[in-house]
Amino acid sequence: MWFGTVALPDSPGCILAHSLSIGGRKVRKGVVIDAALLARLSEAGITEVVVARIDESDVHEDQAAEQLAAAIAGTGVVVDRASTGRVNLFAAHEGLLCFDRAAIQAVNSVDEAITLATLPQDSWVLPGKMIATSKVISYAVPSAQLSSAIGNITHRITVAPVRSHRACLIQTRLPTIKTSVLDKTRSVTQRRLAARNVTLTNEKRCDHNIDELTALLCSQENTDWILIAGASAISDRGDVIPQAIIAAGGSITRYGIPVDPCNLLLLGELHGRTVIGLPGCARSPKLNGLDLLLNRLACNTEITSEWLNGLSVGGLLGEMHDRPQPRVSPLSKKSTRIAALVLAAGTSKRAGAQNKLLFEVNGVPIVEKVLEHVTGSSFSEVHVVTGHEHQQVERALAQSKCTIHYCANYEMGMAHSLSYGISRLGDVDAVMVFLGDMPDVSTALIDQLLSHELSVLSDNITVPVYHGERGNPVIVGRSFFDTLLQHTGDTGARFLMRQYPELVVEVPVQEPGVLMDYDTPEALATLNQEH
Repeated sequence: MWFGTVALPDSPGCILAHSLSIGGRKVRKGVVIDAALLARLSEAGITEVVVARIDESDVHEDQAAEQLAAAIAGTGVVVDRASTGRVNLFAAHEGLLCFDRAAIQAVNSVDEAITLATLPQDSWVLPGKMIATSKVISYAVPSAQLSSAIGNITHRITVAPVRSHRACLIQTRLPTIKTSVLDKTRSVTQRRLAARNVTLTNEKRCDHNIDELTALLCSQENTDWILIAGASAISDRGDVIPQAIIAAGGSITRYGIPVDPCNLLLLGELHGRTVIGLPGCARSPKLNGLDLLLNRLACNTEITSEWLNGLSVGGLLGEMHDRPQPRVSPLSKKSTRIAALVLAAGTSKRAGAQNKLLFEVNGVPIVEKVLEHVTGSSFSEVHVVTGHEHQQVERALAQSKCTIHYCANYEMGMAHSLSYGISRLGDVDAVMVFLGDMPDVSTALIDQLLSHELSVLSDNITVPVYHGERGNPVIVGRSFFDTLLQHTGDTGARFLMRQYPELVVEVPVQEPGVLMDYDTPEALATLNQEH
């Protein structure tokens, strides 16, 4: 591929390398210069352009990205269409993201213009989650280089599906162990397993000694896994739990893993069933190494010593949301800071020639009406993201008490505007995300959402529900801010509810305004009749 500046008459058939503005209209880079575009450029007085010229031995960026994505995508993976040299890969179903790290690195080692990026290995993904992206940086790459990169793919990216399993829980006890502790352990374990399509068939309790535990192990039938929660931590292979497994006719395959919390986990086998000696952290719903292990077991993915040893990199665990496990979040005792973020950047194409945000309701633009309701409540800070016709929108908000941020790349979609706004927030615990075309969301309704005690939690998604249907605005806890900053496309924060359904808090409301936006000329025409 040749890249450089050419005289306009020499440009037909080349790819426009830099975007141009002609008569106030943008000509995007990446388009092929044809006769019509050549005429427009000439009429605009342009005499030379920066172009990319593809040779016969080159593969166009979109075709190259498509070929690479097709080669790397395995079972459980959906491949999207190519655009600007990028093809995204998505999970077809819930499960475990599997790939060979060396194969991914080998693809990226061939040519700097050929790239492949993935989510972390062994990520737990839900249907529709983007798991990888194939991106060709230049407008074309040599076919030989592309073939070499594809040839380095020894293992494909797959999503291992969740399988049905049965498990039993055995808890040993000492006089100092309260029954309430054992009950909580059973509840947490049951929810942890159910999230992975595992049925807890039964729970048994015995004194913390080898003989009683051995007898219970020998009596377990019709189960795939046996989980043992000991009254005291497993301190050695000669301790009560491993010795009882051996006495029952089983074996110990692993004691201790390089993950914190979860160092003292034990793995064994008993008559073809997996036995797990649980560490003390398993009594808590917080993320620990047991979750990583259960993810693989739930998808019938092999547990090897190599994999267990590899957990050491990243084995110092922090809380994350991309995992199927229960969470307990205490209500905040401190004053909670919640910001308001109004998205007012869209082009509103469906509404016709007029910008719907500027459509007046009783003499007041829609977007100003929205801000009246927002600023009438008690937010710690109020932000507005503008884009399309931002100067007119900002004039309409001149008297509103808010901070306005112009998003120059608003055409990239709502997700970009949302992430741009999130990046501008101060030190807040959560954000309530408003759409700029929903003037019927009243201050009273906003106050109702803010007063709901669960809405203050930093790791929840709170949504109003009117007659069983979810609406807007949505409150998003700060734990999701990093996820929103990476989100792409033309959807807002609602995708979080599909990815983390267990963290959604629904608040019943009596105002239909949470469902009402105005996207068409017909809908706009009804506004002044209703208000």
